[in-house]
Amino acid sequence: MSKTQRLIEMMMTINAKRKFTARELAQEFGVSYRTILRDLNELSVLGVPIYSEVGASGGYYLLQDRMLPPIFFKESEAVAMFFAYQSLQFFDSLPFRSETRTALKKFYHYLPEDVKRRIDQMQDRIVFWNPTYSQSSLHLEVLLETAIDQSVITIHYDGKKGITERMIQPIGLYSYNGFWYCPAYCLQRQAYRMFRADRIKQVEIPSTEANVLEQDHGNASFPKKASVEQSSAGHRKKQLFGSIMDWITYSEQNGRNLVPFAVELTRDGTRQAKSVLDLVRVVEERKDGTGWIDTKIPRSEIPFFAELIWNLGLEVTVKEPKELITYMKEKIEKMRKHYG
Repeated sequence: MSKTQRLIEMMMTINAKRKFTARELAQEFGVSYRTILRDLNELSVLGVPIYSEVGASGGYYLLQDRMLPPIFFKESEAVAMFFAYQSLQFFDSLPFRSETRTALKKFYHYLPEDVKRRIDQMQDRIVFWNPTYSQSSLHLEVLLETAIDQSVITIHYDGKKGITERMIQPIGLYSYNGFWYCPAYCLQRQAYRMFRADRIKQVEIPSTEANVLEQDHGNASFPKKASVEQSSAGHRKKQLFGSIMDWITYSEQNGRNLVPFAVELTRDGTRQAKSVLDLVRVVEERKDGTGWIDTKIPRSEIPFFAELIWNLGLEVTVKEPKELITYMKEKIEKMRKHYG
């Protein structure tokens, strides 16, 4: 075994052991005690966080931050990894933002010079742009860790009625149109609720243990409203969505109180609608370039979709629902009075 290969395997071994002695490693790798000491010193110089203790119960310890072994990339893979990181640069807030920047700098630093030049040239030609907003989401890491651990936290949320206190069990996080969202089970409402992360002003760990929903993987057939039940015999437990994608899929396909949403689009209206994130998936186009939308939306979202199609002006005609037609007429009347 070459020295380089031994160092890589030793790094993986001590990552798994966490505590070890030099003699244990010498026996495992079939080299002398002095060779292992030199190897450990080299790993320490390379940045592996090894700590030693003397005495009868002493040995070597790996500090909390584990080091991953080297990974070899093809040039195309290295470029792809770099731009995968770069695609996050327009997010004002990110979980582990500082770690992401550090990892990107390390990754770039060790690239060959010709690959660096190639990446520098590509950065002038491609941008993964995303709208940026001044609102910062300060608690993304806590929300993510809580979702992973499936525990309950108390949040202070700035909603329509001002700042209120909620106890929630987060399902996860997702980003949409420049904002971070946290769907969660609200213990006060005993129902799933959506929270915009930048409106969460404070996060606290409850002083008393709260009942939580158990996680169910791969099953999105949950009721929109549920209650947390005790785990006593004869009681069926409600379950939390197994993943954030389970929740997104369910909310798109099984929303309650749906109403028809039908509009006709001119050629230009079809083109414009296809550039709107919330409309592009439901736009149908005819051979002559005109189009239409025929789908269903939650009744509570009528004002939201009204604002979307309002921007299309005379290039769109609403067929249904009646509430949307009424909403548009009222908006037109308000505009007329405003400029009258």
